[in-house]
Amino acid sequence: MTQLDAPQLAADTDTQLWDTIVIGAGPAGLSAALMLTRGRRRVLVLDHGVPRNRFTDHMHGVLGHEGLAPGELRRIGRAEVEAHEGIFDDAEVTTVTPVAADDGTRVRIATKDGRVFRARTVVVATGLRDELPNVPGLRALWGRGVYACPFCDGYEHRDRPIAVLATGDHSDMKAHLLRQWSADLVLLVNGSFTLGEAEARALAARGIRVERSGVDEVLSSEDGRVRGVRLANGTELELEAIFTNPDFVPLTGMLEAVEVRGPEHPDARVWVVGNAGDARANVPVSIGQGAAAGGDVAFALLMDEIAAATTGGAQQ
Repeated sequence: MTQLDAPQLAADTDTQLWDTIVIGAGPAGLSAALMLTRGRRRVLVLDHGVPRNRFTDHMHGVLGHEGLAPGELRRIGRAEVEAHEGIFDDAEVTTVTPVAADDGTRVRIATKDGRVFRARTVVVATGLRDELPNVPGLRALWGRGVYACPFCDGYEHRDRPIAVLATGDHSDMKAHLLRQWSADLVLLVNGSFTLGEAEARALAARGIRVERSGVDEVLSSEDGRVRGVRLANGTELELEAIFTNPDFVPLTGMLEAVEVRGPEHPDARVWVVGNAGDARANVPVSIGQGAAAGGDVAFALLMDEIAAATTGGAQQ
């Protein structure tokens, strides 16, 4: 079924069969939705409005949008999808269930408010949740001087005092990486992180200080940004930024027991894009993954339609 077959209506859970439902309206989801709506597919985007990058004021390293507010990119993307007849609905998805109905339904999607939507394909672009180390003051400054990605935020703090809050394996490598942005750099050994002798020598050789006292609190300035840390020994260090390694928790609980499209399941009708499937995907990568998935979904829909036409089945 293409957009020419029926008028665009509000999301009606009883009568609408969507070519694709996109779950999540971040960069990956909007990119997939734009590809598909431009391909004249009937697309519904379900989103509950809690994007991962809502804590930061600006995006960086996004070609053509350097310094743009994340919310502005989402606004632009949504307007572009709507201009191509995509439909949006405010909903939090709870379950995605594969089916094989005679009417062409291949997936049913249930939402927290009790509705059920039907689709031929689904793109999951729900992102992830960053679980930060349990250090007082750290969470409140996430995106305001506390970061995970040096390539996203390191340049804005170049040649300024920076810390790496070590929380797990390879935290010392993050310190080595950040040495590219600043020589005023300290690795804060915290929690269960241990630093071996060889790793300590490598840090010292590159002029990276190591503080082993542990961190009691992250301190904020009057304007609500990082100004430093208080160590367990009472010492305060003045800092402009802190980089750490959160635990990345994909927001894909609705996909339990669902086969996701891939080499092992080429016939599946669910695609996962962006941070929902790749914690390393920044905004440009997420946009690219969404666009690629949009093309793959369009091709899968086309193959279904060719098969239906040549076997005498109903054209979807």
